[in-house]
Amino acid sequence: MPKVIPEYKEAAKTKIIQAARKVFAEKGYHDTTMDDIAKEIGVSKGALYSYFKSKEDLLKELSLQNHQTLRDIINTACKSHDLTPALEEVYVQMTEKYGGNMHTNFEIIALAAHEPTTKKIIMEDFQRDIDTVQSFLEDKMKQGTMRTDVNARALAELFTSLYMGTMAKLILGFNSKEIHDNWMESMLLILGKNKTK
Repeated sequence: MPKVIPEYKEAAKTKIIQAARKVFAEKGYHDTTMDDIAKEIGVSKGALYSYFKSKEDLLKELSLQNHQTLRDIINTACKSHDLTPALEEVYVQMTEKYGGNMHTNFEIIALAAHEPTTKKIIMEDFQRDIDTVQSFLEDKMKQGTMRTDVNARALAELFTSLYMGTMAKLILGFNSKEIHDNWMESMLLILGKNKTK
């Protein structure tokens, strides 16, 4: 039996995840089946199961990727002295790149409430997010580009809470311009910066 080339396996896995992201966005997690995802990419359901044991595993992988994307954005922002473009980029990624899949974050949390393994994975990933934001904030404090009168860990917790709250408002259909403006103003207030003109 021929061996699977690792690069091919990774590409196939990525294709499956992208298809799942699209179908979850269109139908919602609970109404999506593995058959739906298989049809989206034109493979058999059996082919999917050779990469993911279940729809839940696919959802977990999506969550891990979403959290990693947030951490990548924050790490890139660390290189800039100006916080405003970094905060804008987080918002753009949240609304444009993953806009159709924001609801999956909340479906994952609901799943985690009843599934201990998923709960452990998601909790660890949230902690990594908070650790990344804390490192970002500590870096900005050292640079003198933000307030230093508060605990960086507490600010990191506020940042991630605001991120989740903003996603919830977007999903519920609040006015998008108001959400954007509130995101920017709230973040700049948390970070101790003046509102941009």
